[in-house]
Parts: sequence; structure tokens; C-alpha cells
Amino acid sequence: MRPTTLRTVSAITSLCLAAMFAAAAAAGPSIAAPAAARPGSVLPPGFRAQSMSWISPQQGWILGVQMCGTDSCTTVLGTADGGATWNPVGTIAAALTPEVADGVTEIRFADARHGWAFGPGLWTTSDGGATWRKQRASKVGGLVWALTADPDGVYALVSPCRLVGQPNCPAPSLWQAAVGGPWSKVPITLPKGIISTTAVLTDHGSTAYLVMPTETHPDILEVTEGGSPWSSRPSPCIKSAPESLDDVAPVTDTRVALLCVGGGATGEASKRVLRSGDSGQTTTPAGFTPLEGIVSQIAATPDGTLLVSSWSANGSWIYRNAGGRTWTTSVSLEDEGVGWNDMVFTSDQVGFVVYGPAGVFPYTRPGLVMETTDGGLTWSLI
Repeated sequence: MRPTTLRTVSAITSLCLAAMFAAAAAAGPSIAAPAAARPGSVLPPGFRAQSMSWISPQQGWILGVQMCGTDSCTTVLGTADGGATWNPVGTIAAALTPEVADGVTEIRFADARHGWAFGPGLWTTSDGGATWRKQRASKVGGLVWALTADPDGVYALVSPCRLVGQPNCPAPSLWQAAVGGPWSKVPITLPKGIISTTAVLTDHGSTAYLVMPTETHPDILEVTEGGSPWSSRPSPCIKSAPESLDDVAPVTDTRVALLCVGGGATGEASKRVLRSGDSGQTTTPAGFTPLEGIVSQIAATPDGTLLVSSWSANGSWIYRNAGGRTWTTSVSLEDEGVGWNDMVFTSDQVGFVVYGPAGVFPYTRPGLVMETTDGGLTWSLI
């Protein structure tokens, strides 16, 4: 597609979504119309987003795709003013797709200079995203399906297997590195045949979490605190339900929310949330979100408000819990499953989420970004 065509498609998509949001807003006060989050907040014309990473309330990056000449380029945008303006930082010589070994679908930064694009390839930058080079986390190679980074270091989950778990696939391995340093294998044993592509690595301060839903084993929840060896936590999800531990959202070094998803059918699934004050050793109920949606991620504001993004072939939803077990619906869209990725909060009030991640289904997802400035009560298109 020529650049002018892509810009036209993007404009038409935005207009259609604006009409859809406006109709939803008329149906209920919790659904935000897609007005600009703040004056001047805009993405470059034709840019389609896939993933984002923030290191502070002011500085963040977005991984996506944009036309460059007659080709499409995997492009990284950056902001230094909290998302008021976004500018191209650099490009990556990799496709925005999980379908090829060196493709990328996620981005994470540890500080202002060091970042990684992965899923399933692995690319790294040491100049804030201006230039990227291919990297291997494991000495034996493999695909990187999860990664988390902060100034204290970076962890990566490496698997030799492609998109789905295979009974005869060797077990994945966990690797670590200091920021800018070499990789070394973490002495942790993971089972064979698990679905590495749905794994989650995340951290808060000195605490990091590895989550891996499984089909034939108890779900994996591994935790390291303050540089201590990784240790197992009991999954709070009920396998006989059947539930799987799909995601966790750290609030502090010890407080974390956990998301159990089960019983998905006809566009709906049970989504049970739990809170923990001791890094997942014990949990307390935080209620059920509404049933709509199957593929789900959980996020938390710094003050502990919880949000779950969910989507299925029927639509896309964002649910919110400000405390206790009560969940409300902030966004409800009958969009045939455009979907979400990487909901991130930079403060108690300000958060961002990718709407329709462009690398999931190329050419059919809008790759837009939405913002909230009231703690997830309402959301607006950038």
C-alpha cells in the first residue's frame, strides 16, 4: 500500500471508530467518546501500534509499523512529555509478526538507553531506540516469548518451539542479564510441552514474576524477590473449573493481582481476580469481571486500582475494580474482536493501552492507542 493510501485507511478507520465510540457513549456514561486525550496528542500519520513500554510518567516508547517509501517498516516511536507528542525514534530490520523467527511483537525498556524488541526474535538497542541489532539470549538460540526489564536487570524466557506447545518440545529456559551485559541461564527447571507463547514475565522493583499457563501440569507461578533464587508459588486457579493463570499485575514489590480465566465459550469466559500482599504466597478474592471476552490481560495503577482488558470474536471490553470485589465496565465495543495489548499506567490517573494491535492480524487491525486520565473510568483515542 502506498503511504497516502495507508493514511486514508487510517483516517477512515478512526472516523468509523469515532462513530462507534460516540454511539457507545450515548448508551451509558462509562463509555468514553474518542476525543483527543489532550491538545496536540497525536501519532504520526499511518502509524499502527502493536506494543508499548514506559520507564517513567514522562518517557515511553511504542512499537508498530509505518510505511517508509514503498515498503512497511517496523518503527519505534518515543515520547518525553508523557505522551503529549510522539516522534519516530528508529526502525528495526524485522517484521512486525510472530510468524517468523526474527519477527517482533513486543517492546520493553529498562532505562532511557537500553531496550529490547522480542516475540519471537530478539533485538536490542543501547541508544534509546535509534539503532537495533539482533541478539541471542540463549547460547543455544531459540525463540523469546516473554521478557521483562528494569534498571536492575532483564529476564527472558527462551523456547525452541513455535506458536503452540508440543508434547515432544524441549522445556523452555529462563535467562538473565545485567542491563547491557551478557546473558546467563537461571537455575530453574520448567516442564516440557507447555505453551511458551502465553507466558508472562513482569516485575516491580526488586520482585519479578514468571507465569506460564499449562494444559497438563499445574500452572507455573515463579517469583524472585530482591535477587533471591526463583521459588514456586501455588497457582490460585482451579484446573478442574477449568481455569488457567493467564496474567499477573504487580502493584508494589509485595502486592500483586492475579487473573484466572476459564470456561471460554461463545465469546465469554469466567475471569476471576485475586489479590496478594505477599508476592503470591497467599491470595484473597477480588471478584469476577463480567463474562464478555476471553483473551484477557490485567493491569494495576500505582494506588492499586485493577483493570482487565478482554476481547473475543464478539467485541472488546475494559473492566475496572477500585477496591473490594466490584467490577464495572469502562469500555464495551461490539467491534468483532479488535482486541487490546499492553495496558500500562504511568500514574494513578494516567494510563495507555494499544487498541487493535497491528502485529496480531496484519492489515486488519487499526493499531490505535487509547489513553485514560481518570484512573481507567473513561478512555479516549489518541
